[in-house]
Amino acid sequence: MTIRWPVHVLRPRDVLFEVSPRTLAAPASVSGATQTVASDAGLWKATYSNLIIRERNHVLAFRAIANLLEGRLGSIVIPLCRAYQPLPDGFTSTETAALLDGVPHWDDAPFGDDSEYEGGTMSVELSSGISARAVSANIVVNYGGTIEPGQHFSIGERLYRVRTITYTTPTTAAITFRPPLREAAAAGAILDFDDPVVRVRLASDDAMDLDLSGRRFANPSVSFIEDV
Repeated sequence: MTIRWPVHVLRPRDVLFEVSPRTLAAPASVSGATQTVASDAGLWKATYSNLIIRERNHVLAFRAIANLLEGRLGSIVIPLCRAYQPLPDGFTSTETAALLDGVPHWDDAPFGDDSEYEGGTMSVELSSGISARAVSANIVVNYGGTIEPGQHFSIGERLYRVRTITYTTPTTAAITFRPPLREAAAAGAILDFDDPVVRVRLASDDAMDLDLSGRRFANPSVSFIEDV
């Protein structure tokens, strides 16, 4: 199981998630024409900027993750901000976030690993299997809000951005997405719109160097690249 970035402890003020194109361009000809070719639709690049480090547990959690990753050797799952994701009909983003908050047992105690019960506002699955490197799929929306281009979902630990969507019925749709599907997925595979994540590595071995001001505070930024 890949470790997950604890956003409830190490919270970034700013986030960047984009697909980095993989292109090559030849020098311009005398006429000014150029040719650009692409070998793939690219890899996800992500940055957690201005992480809020003010307390002892912030420092120790940051150091512990850096120690587990050992530079670019290890991988980690990082969640994307839930903003701009599909909303249940009649709900605001604040109300939707409350629906997704963890819920403890009746006596307010969590599970043994400090996790809690979690719900969801979207239930979306593949209506048929798709092969690796596919860029389109047919889906079934069991319940949830309206999906729009530019929103994100993950299948397992792989992240995708919706490019187009055409509803064929109120509960079925055809979508296209980028980047190409990293791994084949069977019919019934879950498309997670509530908590989209991506598996990444550090962009550089020193990406988690921590320069503490007054030995206590910091606002580091950490850059990642998709682990394929």
